[in-house]
Amino acid sequence: MTMTPSDLFPLMIFMLYMSLSLHRFHFLMILLFLEAAVFILILSLSLTINNLSIILTLLTFAACEAALGLSCLVKLTHAFGSDQISALSINKC
Repeated sequence: MTMTPSDLFPLMIFMLYMSLSLHRFHFLMILLFLEAAVFILILSLSLTINNLSIILTLLTFAACEAALGLSCLVKLTHAFGSDQISALSINKC
């Protein structure tokens, strides 16, 4: 039995979410897992959709999302001194 790349995408998404549940304590790791999810989505759509404009639009949104996530990470690190989610409590605001 041969597996095509489209058969591997559900397994990749499952492994991604399992990894996210194990490494959910740092903001940077969450951002990396979200980028991996977008990358898997773009790969799966590129195999099924022949329209290049949709794929380029998704890549543009992914770049904007990455820039926004990194700017939030820098702002949180400057404000709280760490990228750990536990440091971001409501009591410290």
